Amino acid sequence: MAEEKQVLVNLLAIARYDHAPDYPIQFMTQGKLRMGDHEDAVLEYTESQQDEETGEIATALVTLMLEKNRVTMTRKGDYSNTMVFVPDQRFEGVYQTPFGTMDMAVYSRGVRCDIGEQKGSVHLKYQLDIQGAYVSSNELHLEYTENRSEKAQ
Repeated sequence: MAEEKQVLVNLLAIARYDHAPDYPIQFMTQGKLRMGDHEDAVLEYTESQQDEETGEIATALVTLMLEKNRVTMTRKGDYSNTMVFVPDQRFEGVYQTPFGTMDMAVYSRGVRCDIGEQKGSVHLKYQLDIQGAYVSSNELHLEYTENRSEKAQ
């Protein structure tokens, strides 16, 4: 792996439910990018989200292992999971929460990564199932750019 670079991460995630309004999440944060040897990379950033009912803020360290046609997302924190996205494939795993562990599955409908040292993007479309039942159709659009102001310091 090459040296670690500071990047700005801009993320838009949209969950679409059958009987509820769409739930978009958008944020910008700083992250770290390490390029691999074979057109792959590892992107890490911290995600914070406020619970609408309790007002508590949950944070998670998100690690994305990026390859041309495969993305592995690992989230570590109060709500932890690993999801693997490969076009037209289903991945089964567990979703760990403060309230217990649940079975989870994702079916990837679209996976696109444009990986570069100065900038890149990840676009995912997938279905999410929890405990064997359909929950939502989701999209994740992430762009990263090298944070040159951090580099100069």
